[in-house]
Amino acid sequence: MESIEINGKNFKICRILSKNRSATARLRDDAIVVSIPSRWSRAEKEKTFSSLLNRAIKAIANGSWNPDSHKKIVFSDGQRIGAMGREFDVVFIPAKRFGSRLRDARIEVKVDESHPQKQKKASDIVRRRIIESLMPQVLERVNSINDAYFNADISGLKIRDTTSIWGSCSPSGSLCLGFRLLFMPQEILDYVIAHELAHMRYKSHGKRFWGLVERAIPDHRKRRRWLRENGWSVTPEKKIGQQTITDFIYGEEVRAWDTRMKQ
Repeated sequence: MESIEINGKNFKICRILSKNRSATARLRDDAIVVSIPSRWSRAEKEKTFSSLLNRAIKAIANGSWNPDSHKKIVFSDGQRIGAMGREFDVVFIPAKRFGSRLRDARIEVKVDESHPQKQKKASDIVRRRIIESLMPQVLERVNSINDAYFNADISGLKIRDTTSIWGSCSPSGSLCLGFRLLFMPQEILDYVIAHELAHMRYKSHGKRFWGLVERAIPDHRKRRRWLRENGWSVTPEKKIGQQTITDFIYGEEVRAWDTRMKQ
């Protein structure tokens, strides 16, 4: 098995052939795992593998990609969360069994303190409450973009706390979006929605696919780059749900980033 040294640490390089429609790269402890659809041509497999591997290496080298960033989001008592222009306050209440209720913007979670996985179970409950609250807004964005540019037959919408991909679509027309997108600028959420809607017509990332994405999102390259460089570092605590892409990058980084985008 191949390996590479990055910042003084050795990482294994694993290549996997899968039945999925898209290629992914993920970081698992000390291994860079690149998954490629088995039905792709050999040339497309090699090109995509090299591209994803190089991106992963750069991300690890500059510190924007690490094992902790690809774990599910954990919520805690007293946390204030900003998402899609709204704010939620999380409150954990000791109890004999788990439960929850949403009172305005206050998520109250009953937590069984004796449970060995109390943190995970409480976080799962908070996640579900946030998704339930924001699903109408997300669905509105999906329908708006779809009606304007794609006219795809959408059979369903799910939001999951994914740790390796930002979105997916099934052959039956069901969309799945990553939970972290709810804490990102709306421009990024819209890009991922358009990307997955385009996949309902074209499965691979060919010229026709990107042409369809560009019709809906003319600056999709800028948004893709932002997502690649910043996506996994976004957490609820950063409260960027109401900000724009340039608002997220401060000081001199704004001018440098804008300059790179124009080149």
